[in-house]
Amino acid sequence: MSLPAWHRYLETTMDTKYGRQISALTAKFGATIALFMGTCYSFARATETVDTAPAKISVEGNSFYSLGFDKLSGFEYKVSDVGTGATPEEIAKAMKTDQVPSWIHLYDNQKVVLSGYMMPLQVANGLSTKFVMMRDITTCCYGAVPNMNDYVVVSMPSPGIQVVQDIPVKMLGTFRIEQRYSGGYLVSLFVMDGEKYLGPVK
Repeated sequence: MSLPAWHRYLETTMDTKYGRQISALTAKFGATIALFMGTCYSFARATETVDTAPAKISVEGNSFYSLGFDKLSGFEYKVSDVGTGATPEEIAKAMKTDQVPSWIHLYDNQKVVLSGYMMPLQVANGLSTKFVMMRDITTCCYGAVPNMNDYVVVSMPSPGIQVVQDIPVKMLGTFRIEQRYSGGYLVSLFVMDGEKYLGPVK
């Protein structure tokens, strides 16, 4: 995702004050840090070997796919939107192009146990009904601009769940591939209809 697109997403989905604060910090310091982090991350991604084989996990006697960012972030995804300087024709073409590999499509519309770090987007009375599950804690808040496949937008039924930050956690829900544009910016690729918080990753 481009830096402007990530700012726009934070400002339009987070609680207004918090979203603007994070976006402003990222705008101030993010360009330099993101360049460094992006270079390191691209090198690491290029040298990683991705295990594409599906794995299952048991939850209360039921079996679900286990899904983490070792798989979700394990492929290159090229962003074409206003933030990257793409033309309307290039954006229209990108909207029709499926860059997600078949071994990720396997999880589309399936119940999965997703592992990652939480970042709240909407909070009321200490509970969140919308948050992001991220690859790591450097995403957004420490200047690193995430790739589209480095995070999943999770929606929970009211009243929501308590947010647990800075440690990896597990969520049960229905995973969906949903490439979505807003105002010419690509703002989401992966989403989840959350059902249950399962606790920290052990």
